[in-house]
Formats: sequence, structure tokens, C-alpha cells
Amino acid sequence: MRVALTILAFAALPAAAQSLRYTPGEFTYTVTTVIKHTDARGEQKQTYTVTMEQRMKLLLGARDAQSMRFRLALERYTVSADLPMRLPDVSKFQGTVVEGVITPSGRMLHYTFRSPDSASAEAAALAGNLSGFLVTIPASAQPGAPVADTTSSRQTEGKNDLTERTITTTAVETDTVYAGQTARRIRRDTEVTVGGVSVQQGQALQIVGEGGGTGFFYVTPAGAYLGAHTRTTVNTQFTLPDGSHVSSIEDATSTIVLVR
Repeated sequence: MRVALTILAFAALPAAAQSLRYTPGEFTYTVTTVIKHTDARGEQKQTYTVTMEQRMKLLLGARDAQSMRFRLALERYTVSADLPMRLPDVSKFQGTVVEGVITPSGRMLHYTFRSPDSASAEAAALAGNLSGFLVTIPASAQPGAPVADTTSSRQTEGKNDLTERTITTTAVETDTVYAGQTARRIRRDTEVTVGGVSVQQGQALQIVGEGGGTGFFYVTPAGAYLGAHTRTTVNTQFTLPDGSHVSSIEDATSTIVLVR
């Protein structure tokens, strides 16, 4: 089991840039995430790379001046590795659909989901991540003026007890050209800490982790989300019942591409 420090950070909307708000339409994206793992226990060290690929269809519909309909369908989900290992069966999540209501700047107000594996905690966690697919742009953000936000969450499912704290700083930057189109670039920096107890195979492991990353997100003046590039590094230490330690470093890069 790995501690997933996933930050869904979303673009910030300057008050004067009302045209940056999302526009209704149907869009298809690919998401490619490459995670380089380095695990160490004593003198033993292993490095391997896991690649996750997803294809999603997003539908945004007009609702009223303060909200929009949101529908995101996960059409394809695969995972592969460069070493022989047992990988999770993510194909069971294909067909997961998240539907809800968002503000025109992308903040999720409420959502529901359905999935071929709806009864599992993993499906619920995936739906939570998908619900934050769009970049949420704080209304108070101005070009060159970063906006900071701190969130904290606690996971107590089963015998696990993990607390995660995230500090996110979002800055709206100047217009640029991305994928051949004029776009506003938004930079998001994150700092994450996690700690607590995770029960794996009947053993209680003490976990301490920290990480950080930077992402760049692109939205056209007409309100189309063009994609993003992010990189995050997480360093986690597990203390086993016998007192020994296992360390894990994850260096993850993610690319979101608008297909059509």
C-alpha cells in the first residue's frame, strides 16, 4: 500500500478576467502519470517505474449564472510497470461516472458517482479525485498575487488512522501560448505532510511522510481547459512492528492533454 498524496489544485480566476470562467461543452482528455519509486530497507534498494494512463470525457452544461452541470466519465484506465510485479486491477473502474454541480470557476458544490465497483472504498476515493478534475480558480487571485490555502483531512477507515495536511499556493500568471492557443497559465505549489497508522496485512505500520510539487495549468480566455503539467515528490517512512524502517520516495509527473 502506498500513501497517495494527491493534490487536486485548480486554476485561479482574477476578478477582472470573467471570460476565464468555464464554458459549456464536451471535451475529451488523456491523463498520463509516471511514478518513479525508490524503496529502501537497510542496505536493500529497489527502483521501478509505474505508468498510469486514463482517458476521460468531460461534459459541462449551462445551469444558471452561479452554477454549471458537471459530468466526467472515465472511459479507459490502465496501469503498467517496468518490472514484473503484481499490479492493481484498475480496469474495474472503467465506466465510472461523476456527476455534480460546479461554480463557473470550477469549484465543486456537490456530486454523486456510479461505478462498476461502487461498493469499494477505492471507487469512492477515485470518484473524489475525479470530482476535482477541473482547475478551481479562487476569485480573489490576481496576476502576480499568490493565494494560499491550507486543508487538513483524516482517514479512519478500518483500523487506519492517517492525517494529511496540505498547503497550496496558487498564482495566476500572464497569458502564454499552449498547444497552439492563447491561454492563461496558473502556477500551483504544494506542501504536504502525512502521519499516523496504517494497517497492512494485519500489521500496524507507523507512517510519516512529506512532499511537495509544482504544477502549471492552462485555460483559454474562452473558458476551455487545455491541460496541465505537474511534478510531485513524496518521501514516506514506514516503521514496522519489529522497529525496522522502510523508506519510499515517489517522483511523479502528470500530463493532462485535451484531445478534442
